[in-house]
Amino acid sequence: MQNSKIRVNPSRLHQFVYCPRIVFFDHYLKVKKPLRQRIRMWIGKLLHYIHHLFRPGYVKEELLRVDVDELEGVELVGKPDSYKINDDVIVLEEFKSTRMPKAPGKMNLLAWDNDIIQAVAYAYMLNKIYGKKVMVIIRYIDGATTFEYNELMKLNLLAYLEEYRKIVEYKLFPEAKRNRRCNRCQYRELCDIVDSDMIIEER
Repeated sequence: MQNSKIRVNPSRLHQFVYCPRIVFFDHYLKVKKPLRQRIRMWIGKLLHYIHHLFRPGYVKEELLRVDVDELEGVELVGKPDSYKINDDVIVLEEFKSTRMPKAPGKMNLLAWDNDIIQAVAYAYMLNKIYGKKVMVIIRYIDGATTFEYNELMKLNLLAYLEEYRKIVEYKLFPEAKRNRRCNRCQYRELCDIVDSDMIIEER
């Protein structure tokens, strides 16, 4: 184990669950995002700002930092969209400027798996800091999904964090999650070139 901590931002984990290579291209190769992607990010920030205006009494985008006790050397650092501390429960809200899925995913919730893991990462942090149960609301532009943070979700989070840690520690090049979403990925061509180079090297 290296002495330095591996700091994982839930937003980066969100990308990692969607496809590990996005994290590699964004944060290690520093590939510039195309204009369309940057415009979507600006619109998303504007919608988040409007969302915050209607959340009086909520803590908004506060920087949180916790060690992951179950994984030595891993630290979660990030800013949840908004949360409210009640007597016996914390209500965590994550806002997404996209539409919700039409059917449940792997975690049997009507939300995208990467959105769930990001929210669960924030719930883990809040649960550890305040020692209270956490109710999570993921809001999309066309609906919302609500669930209580539990042990099973924590185990799913730890599995992804362990996978992330291995890639960082051993400097592994992540596999792409090939599916139909690749067709609209801004890194599709670059990803195909990298895979072609890897096949040539293996020969």
